[in-house]
Amino acid sequence: MKLAKEFRWEMGHRLPLHKGACRNIHGHSYRMEVEVEGDVDPETGMVMDFGDISAVVKPFVAEMDHCFLCQDSDTELLKLFQSMGMKMIVIPYPSTVENICRMVVERLEPAFQQEGQGQVHAFTVRIWETVSSVAELRKTL
Repeated sequence: MKLAKEFRWEMGHRLPLHKGACRNIHGHSYRMEVEVEGDVDPETGMVMDFGDISAVVKPFVAEMDHCFLCQDSDTELLKLFQSMGMKMIVIPYPSTVENICRMVVERLEPAFQQEGQGQVHAFTVRIWETVSSVAELRKTL
């Protein structure tokens, strides 16, 4: 059985090595769907409570919301945003939607292993960077 919950946030970034417009500072209204796969518990009738999915995902969404996702090698922006006391998440790779998807999966995996208590077998993260562009990563637990 699969069930999914949707989350949204605003976040800025840039891709300094990109040859196009994305090398400039810009932002997106991200939409993310977190899908959980597992067995239905005969006692509760659920794979996982939607509230429990929210409890796992919302804290990380709150960290990302209205922040700037900055690659650690982008030293000019790091210095600027640090001097201004801006909200940032620093990562060791380009801030592409593919890498953001991977970052979210890595962050959520331990929580889903604990919250799912053996009932959740896998989860999938889908992130829309724009209304027509999406990345997806599935993780088996």
